[in-house]
Amino acid sequence: MKYGMNLLLWSGSLNEDVRPTLEMLKEMGYDGVELPVFDLNVDAYAPWARRLDDLALERTAVTVRGEDDNPISPDEKKRAAGIANNKRALECAQAAGC
Repeated sequence: MKYGMNLLLWSGSLNEDVRPTLEMLKEMGYDGVELPVFDLNVDAYAPWARRLDDLALERTAVTVRGEDDNPISPDEKKRAAGIANNKRALECAQAAGC
């Protein structure tokens, strides 16, 4: 069995303040972390893939869609935005090594 921790307990974004938490979780014996993917800037995630690889932490990702980008909205523009943002979130997760 593997154990992971959702980083939303500490932050809604990946930033330098999360680094000590990642080290602590690894020291505690966690195998991986769940990364928040709310910033859809794909380039921001590749450096985190390397950092997590260095710590030997596996990863998954979590994201959300809101009213303006709801992929099941009756509004066609909102549905299209939701689909586009889901695809972008998947690209971010891939860049992070999820």
